[in-house]
Amino acid sequence: KNGKRIVLMTDIHYLADSLTDKGEEFQYMVEHGDGKLTNYVWEITDAAFEQAEMLKPDVIILSGDLTLNGEKESHKELAKKLEQVEKAGVQVVVIPGNHDINNPHAAVYFGEEKAETDPVTPEEFYNIYHMYGYDQAISRDDASLSYVYQLDERNRLLMLDTCQYEPKNMVEGQLKVETFQWADEQLKKAKKDGINVLPIGHHNLLAQSRMYTTQCAMNNNGDVIELFQKYELPLYLSGHLHVQRIRKHKAEPGAADDSYGIMEIVTDALSIPPCQYALLEWKRDGSMEYSTKAVDVSAWAARTGNQNPDLLDFEGWSERYIQKLIIDQIRGVVKNLGNDVEHSMAEVYASVYIDYYAGRRIDAKGIRSSKGYRWWERNMPDSYLLKELDAMIDDSDRDNNYMLLPEVNAAAEE
Repeated sequence: KNGKRIVLMTDIHYLADSLTDKGEEFQYMVEHGDGKLTNYVWEITDAAFEQAEMLKPDVIILSGDLTLNGEKESHKELAKKLEQVEKAGVQVVVIPGNHDINNPHAAVYFGEEKAETDPVTPEEFYNIYHMYGYDQAISRDDASLSYVYQLDERNRLLMLDTCQYEPKNMVEGQLKVETFQWADEQLKKAKKDGINVLPIGHHNLLAQSRMYTTQCAMNNNGDVIELFQKYELPLYLSGHLHVQRIRKHKAEPGAADDSYGIMEIVTDALSIPPCQYALLEWKRDGSMEYSTKAVDVSAWAARTGNQNPDLLDFEGWSERYIQKLIIDQIRGVVKNLGNDVEHSMAEVYASVYIDYYAGRRIDAKGIRSSKGYRWWERNMPDSYLLKELDAMIDDSDRDNNYMLLPEVNAAAEE
């Protein structure tokens, strides 16, 4: 029996083409954001789906924040693209993220104007995406948009809606009491039948980051960790953080590194350079291999005859773009220290930030002995930006783009 191949994409933050003329207000929104390449979200999405199809996965998982800010038109337009993916013979399964439902920030961008547009309700989200996981579900939660998807006779995906959008939309995640009980029943049933379960949600399970200490892990993450560990689940997959992270839960600080603890892998946002998605190979022997791939937008642009130089050298352009964006934002805060010093400080911050988001190991010693870092210590020792810089450096003690989980599902051995 063969193993399984899963493609995981998260935080696409898609904006319908019809909702902007790419004018002044749109450009302002892009340039003052957190690095999302909304100006090329259409090309990135098309290239990513096309490459994912070529990998011939058993399923493509979109784990929330499908849209920029939950615009109804963005959902509809993205669903049309998913229809094409399924026509190519690949099943797509989705869950919502905190941006997707009842979002008061749903907007259109024309000329110098930003105006409100229709968001979607939970019912409308279901109506737009029911073909992508919900129709195929073997069990659905009555209280949320959670469901169970049967990957094959041995393996299931527990697709968890971790979002809070009733009565109003919130950034923070939480698993509803009813959803928690439903998930417990599903896990109990799977254990009894000797079936492996892979849980997936939008919000994070573990406190993943010294940089982001609020709004990322679910409010009731302690209970959810306990639930998953009760059934000895090996892995939980999430998005939301926009940072590529791999972390293992340690029951107590002194716990041995090889003792059991659920592992969480956060895949970074498809919409932010280096525009990565993930590949999870569930192998025949029961081991799992996780790796990330950057969307090859340049190859897609060349093949489709696109003349845009940014797209034809996407890797180079996007790296320069995000670097300039971060430097400009830091230069807006760091002032009156002279051009060279300010630039040197902004440059070291930008280089750490980019590597941190991409999940690359950071050379702590090298950074801390650099001129730019020493300027931070000398000129702004109490700045929140230096605290952020230190948090990112201290967090990045390993490469977060590859993971081999040995024999997580003995049941798969046949």
